[in-house]
Amino acid sequence: MTDITEDQVASDEPSVIGDLLGSLLDDVVGIVENPTTYTALRGLPTGFRDLDLVTGGLTPGSLTVIASRPQMGRTTLLTDICRNTAIKHNMPTAIYSLEESGELFLMRVLAAEARVARNHVLYGTMTDDDWARVARRVPDISAAPLHVKTPTRLTMATLESEARELVNEHGVALLAVDGIQGIRPAKRSDLREREVGDVVRDLKTLARELNIPIVATSHLNRNPEQRYDRLPKLDDLRESGAITFAADTILLLHREDAYELDTPRAGEADFYIAKHRQGPTCVITTAFQGHYGRFREMAQA
Repeated sequence: MTDITEDQVASDEPSVIGDLLGSLLDDVVGIVENPTTYTALRGLPTGFRDLDLVTGGLTPGSLTVIASRPQMGRTTLLTDICRNTAIKHNMPTAIYSLEESGELFLMRVLAAEARVARNHVLYGTMTDDDWARVARRVPDISAAPLHVKTPTRLTMATLESEARELVNEHGVALLAVDGIQGIRPAKRSDLREREVGDVVRDLKTLARELNIPIVATSHLNRNPEQRYDRLPKLDDLRESGAITFAADTILLLHREDAYELDTPRAGEADFYIAKHRQGPTCVITTAFQGHYGRFREMAQA
C-alpha cells in the first residue's frame, strides 16, 4: 500500500464532509463571539426565549410535535408560535387548522394579539376598551404574511402539493398543522396506528424536502389521567409510536389548573421537552392566560 505524505494530504481538494465541517465551525465561532445570534443561526424563534435557548429555535427540516390531553392548550401554543413568526417577525407562515373554522382561528389570533377576552369577542360583549385594543392591532394582523387554511378534509398528498406551492410562490418559512390525526395518509390501512405513522413520517420527509420547520399537534391518550400526578409521558402519544421516532422535538403540555381550579399553580403551564434530537430534555414553566387564549413567558405575564 502506498504511503500518503502530509504534503499530498494538504494539496487534496476539500472533501464534502470537510466543507460541512468548515461551515459548522464557522457557525460555532459566530455563536461564541456573539451569543445573541444563537437562535437566528439555528432556526426560527418560537416567541419563548427559554424554549429557544434549549432547542435553538425551529430549525429548517425539523418536525416539532406539540401534544397534550384536551383543554391543555396545544392549539393555543401552535397559534402563539405562528403569531410570533408571522406578526412579530414578518416571516411567511402557513397554518392548516383541521379542528376549527378560519373565523374561529382568526378570532383566536385577534384576542391574543389585542389582549381581549376571547369570550368577549365570541359573544359580542366587547367593551370600549376592548374595541380600542382591537383597533390598535388590526393593521399589524392584516399586514402579516399568515396563510390560514381550514379544510374539512386533508390528505397528505394535498398537503404536500400545497406546501410546495406556498414555499415556492410565497416564501413560507414555517408550516404548522393543527391535528396530525386529522390528515389522511397517501395509502389507507386497516390499522389506524399505521396510518398515523405514515403521516408523521411523510411530514418529516416534507420538512426536509422543503428545508423548513414543520410544527404539528397531536392528541395524547387517557393514561395521564390515570396517574396520581397526571403528568404526560412519551408513551401517551395517541395511536402512533412512530411520532416518537420521527419527530425531532416533542413538547408535552401540562397544566395543574386544568384538573384542580384551586391549585397554587393556577395560571401556570409546563412545557415538557420530552424528546430533543439535538440536545437535552427539560421542563419549561410559562404563564397561561386562558382568557386571552395565549401562553406567555413568566417574566412577561
